[in-house]
Amino acid sequence: MSPTSADKIAEQLAAVPELDASTIGVFAGVDGDQAVVNLDGNQLRVPALGAHWPIVGDGVRLLRVGKTYLLLGPVKQRATVGKVLTAGSPRCTVEYPPGSGVSDLMGYPTNVTPAVGDVVLIDWQGEAAGTVVAVVTAAAGQVTPVPPPPPPSGGSGRQTFTAIDSGSFQGRWWTNKVYASASNKSAFFYGSKVGDTLPNDAVIDAISIYLSPERNSGNQPRIGTHGYQSNPGGQPVINNLVSLANASGWVPLPTSFGDQLKAGAQWGVGFDGAGFAIFRGTQQDGQAGALDITWHT
Repeated sequence: MSPTSADKIAEQLAAVPELDASTIGVFAGVDGDQAVVNLDGNQLRVPALGAHWPIVGDGVRLLRVGKTYLLLGPVKQRATVGKVLTAGSPRCTVEYPPGSGVSDLMGYPTNVTPAVGDVVLIDWQGEAAGTVVAVVTAAAGQVTPVPPPPPPSGGSGRQTFTAIDSGSFQGRWWTNKVYASASNKSAFFYGSKVGDTLPNDAVIDAISIYLSPERNSGNQPRIGTHGYQSNPGGQPVINNLVSLANASGWVPLPTSFGDQLKAGAQWGVGFDGAGFAIFRGTQQDGQAGALDITWHT
């Protein structure tokens, strides 16, 4: 039977990359045509969707599409209207927005001489600071937001938790890479952010880990949970071990792992004693070991 138009539309929609929950990083600069963003101790180079670069040090929102992060823009928009506190050349001191107590030195057009008390328009395009683009007689009025409707009972969430550190132990912690082998115990560490974020009454719908293998051979690697927010210094204990038939890309994990992590009974995941796989660590891949968790309450 030939496919219907509805079947074709469904196939096209299935091919659209999945959009994951956004996360917050810090803008660190520009490398060619990519933004450099610090995220949980890792430095990523990602495409930017905005019309101009954020300012270095800005909190920025990232969206993962498939295996790629995209920079959407700054988390907090800066005020575009300010008031001149002190005149000067080549910069004047501008408070933004007026009455906030927050001020900065800003340049201005050569055909304008801002005076104390002037209301000015600010352009934030650039990597260092804002620039006065015009002196105006008054700022535009603000529209009062419409209050939101009351939230429904219950809720759901999805978030990606990147690892803050990783490593392998063989008599000592000897590499940032994560080895799944008979002679190593290894782990990804996340601090306390997974347990701090997931509600205690959350029902875990799905949990996956991002694995970036340099080598994947031998028996199936065994992954489990551990009780460390950071490197314990000594040999780690890996609990709740299961074997992974596939250990590349986004790999599903038992939802029971999420139950352990949400309650703080365990804080991360690791490998113990099977296979001979070598996975990139946090120093080689900013997404290495990232956990993608979906839940509802």
